[in-house]
Amino acid sequence: MSLFLTAAQLDARRELLLDPAALGGLAASLQRELHRALDVPVPAGKSRLTRHGGRCATCTVLLTFDPRSPHAHTCPTCGAVSTDAVHHEWWLMNGHLWTAEQGTRAAALALLLDDAAAARRADDILDAYTDRYARWPNRDNALGPTRPFFSTYLESIWLLHLATALDLRIAASGTVSSRQQDTLRRLIEPSARLIAGFDEGRSNRQVWHCAALFAASALLGDHDLRTRAARSLRYLLETGLHSDGSWYEGENYHLFAHRGLLSAVTLAERAGVELPASLMARFEAGFAVPFRTMLPDGTFPSRRDSQYGITLRQYRTADWLECGIARNDTPELRSALATLYASWPDIGDTGRSASTGDAERNQRSVRLTRADCNWRALLLARPELPPLADATPHSELLEGQGLAIFRRDAGKLWVGLDYGDPGDGHGHPDRLNLVVAMEHVRCLDDVGTGSYTSPTLAWYRSSMAHNAPMVNGRDQGAAHGTLLAHDEQGDAGWVSAAFVDPVTQVRFVRTVVVLGDHLLDEVTWSAPTPVTVDVPMHVRLLNGGRDAWQPFVPGTAMDAWLTDPVSDTLDANTARGVVVAHRWSPLVTPGAEPVVGAAWCLWTDSPATLWAAGTIGPPAGTPHGVLSLRQHGTAGRSIRMTTYHALATSFDVDGDSVTVGTRADAAHRWRHRRVAHGWEIAGPEDSSQTITLAGHRSATPSSTPGRGAPSDSEPKATHLAWPSYAVTPLGEAHYRATEESWDEAGRPQAEIRILSGLSELGPLVVTAAVTLSRPPSFAPACEENPLDNELADVNSDGVQLHWRSPSTGGWNSVIAVPDGDVVRLSVAEGALDGVTATWSRTEAGYDLSFVLPWPDTWPDLRLDVIVNERPPERERRRGQLVLSGARGEFAYLRGARQSPARAVWFVFHPAQP
Repeated sequence: MSLFLTAAQLDARRELLLDPAALGGLAASLQRELHRALDVPVPAGKSRLTRHGGRCATCTVLLTFDPRSPHAHTCPTCGAVSTDAVHHEWWLMNGHLWTAEQGTRAAALALLLDDAAAARRADDILDAYTDRYARWPNRDNALGPTRPFFSTYLESIWLLHLATALDLRIAASGTVSSRQQDTLRRLIEPSARLIAGFDEGRSNRQVWHCAALFAASALLGDHDLRTRAARSLRYLLETGLHSDGSWYEGENYHLFAHRGLLSAVTLAERAGVELPASLMARFEAGFAVPFRTMLPDGTFPSRRDSQYGITLRQYRTADWLECGIARNDTPELRSALATLYASWPDIGDTGRSASTGDAERNQRSVRLTRADCNWRALLLARPELPPLADATPHSELLEGQGLAIFRRDAGKLWVGLDYGDPGDGHGHPDRLNLVVAMEHVRCLDDVGTGSYTSPTLAWYRSSMAHNAPMVNGRDQGAAHGTLLAHDEQGDAGWVSAAFVDPVTQVRFVRTVVVLGDHLLDEVTWSAPTPVTVDVPMHVRLLNGGRDAWQPFVPGTAMDAWLTDPVSDTLDANTARGVVVAHRWSPLVTPGAEPVVGAAWCLWTDSPATLWAAGTIGPPAGTPHGVLSLRQHGTAGRSIRMTTYHALATSFDVDGDSVTVGTRADAAHRWRHRRVAHGWEIAGPEDSSQTITLAGHRSATPSSTPGRGAPSDSEPKATHLAWPSYAVTPLGEAHYRATEESWDEAGRPQAEIRILSGLSELGPLVVTAAVTLSRPPSFAPACEENPLDNELADVNSDGVQLHWRSPSTGGWNSVIAVPDGDVVRLSVAEGALDGVTATWSRTEAGYDLSFVLPWPDTWPDLRLDVIVNERPPERERRRGQLVLSGARGEFAYLRGARQSPARAVWFVFHPAQP
């Protein structure tokens, strides 16, 4: 019995494919592609993640993956060929995934088309990996245990393909041969056990772990693995998918995770796992979600950790939608597939021949047909498609994730306010982010995220990189926004949403009103103490006398990423017009930076600063700019207005009333005002039209139960007399492991000692007395981490100190590594704040002491101490001892960061006489 289909269904599929034209000739096209690559050898090596591996040193774009070229890799932009070893190590990741998928395709074609060459190819791939799997070390991985890769989820995708291939080969003969038994014992079972030991909870990666475990458990007859997979799948459907069917991490990860859910759900159903109807409804709704948010140029919004300007017109999206229609045929899915199968794009390479499983690269938009789909559609798609009909895209409110979209002019205008779920680890600090697009023009853009191993990641994941409000030049804290109102009547619509920054407690309300010819954007805010508020717009200033503006220091956390900042003043209650450059879609005009000018009008209720600077553009793209309106105080209001097709003739604000003129005719003026139960719009003077937009909502966060960033409760204070000496031992319960457990790592231990002044207020000394089963291994100084964008010293024996500054209140993080007679201190967050460090070697390991200066008051100390542990035979950190406890966490990807919410709280008091 097959994993995806019963024996009877497989027989029916074989009968169907006797017709070469069946499924649009999909089987024939896959067979041709497979036969052209039968001679490509199975890769023999463990892949490795490095900072520059797989990217062009000049263009920073991903190098082209060619299965036949493991040692020479071409840049698709400049044509340069890279041959360094780090590029081969990156190629191995793609090579293993490509080969595993070839195994799946070969096994499917061998069964369905009686293709003997495909059968031999599938068997050879399974045999090679059976022989090699245990030879690769499970060590120095970036994200989870794995042998062929550097991240567990990659092994899960790989295992899913190999398990599917093995299952189809068994189905072809009806019996399990001795060589197949060997593959089950030496490859499928140990890989599944390794994956099962790394549960990533609510993660897009865990989706693939589930799918792989379902496949392996069916082949192995392992009830425990199936139970684990079923429990995890239910949790992911409940907490990973919003009520509207969208994955919580944004469109990029929705497409990735939902493809994994398609496999996991299908395998679960075949295994007899019952899933609640409400969760299945969410899953089924997820097929249409990317097309509900699609931009006018056919790309998905670059929200959160999404790549920039990615078209939905990909063969794998068509494959996925074909399976969706086979499961649940709806008008929405028919319209979506009609969009993909439209005849207007140019014919070109779909990229399927270089497909790397489901860890895919994105291709340019090309014409697609059913023949361009993949093996899932070959097995699961309907023999005949229902009639496909295009539909005009309309406005959407996805309340589950918190995204309101207004579309006008048959979908050519797209206005979106992203207010809801912050997206957790792949989220950005961008609540109340406004994005505007007109056909191929990006009016207010979000450029997503580039390479995770590049320092530019800090910029792309900042509030300043978005059209979202921010406080005191720093990033927003992670919290859900709240929908206050939403309504649409014809061409008039509005959305109002609130966000309270958990860091500063500043409350923002952003109200966006969209009409057929103009847009109003109002931001109001209130703060418990005086603050500085910026509302950036990602546009480049073209006029406004920029040459006469004064040099300016924005004073934000992202100043290092800004160029040539200048500023001017904006008087209170006075409208100001500016002309800016918008960005064109890179899919339409690649290369140079064509721009289009547009006018915006700005107004503020108090004297404000307008400042402009150059900024980073899209990853591997051209720089652009930012224009920000800055206010100071405890409350403020500002309004931005733009017209779509012609310059505004007037813009006036009088209290709650806003008047906009959009034609040369002075009588053509729209009057807006906020009313008790909504937003009132009076039409032009030559019209009696008055619209009152309502739709107020209860003030509850737009979140799904169980969602959102985990919140730690306020810690209990430990009270100490001054002077005092406190000792906390760290052992197994405090150890964050990677591939090896605390026992396997030699049982590292530490004592954290806090020594206050002996007789009067003075510095505090925090000491980590580290005990190791081996000599300490301190890495030499390194300016650039060759592995990723973390500080190099995270991969050394050493100690991290995280503390709340008594003078500024800021959260500081440093890494200390002994270097000869001194201690090398590297700041990961905040500032050094006067801290110094010393160290000494001990018989059992080493002691490292931090000296913290304190003001002349009894100190309230909030800190965490983390001991990094890395033996000399490894290149990455093996584990960490954490003062605040390991809490079942792993040390992967943690760098030198630690949440302030995890801080241990010490309160010092004068000693009693």
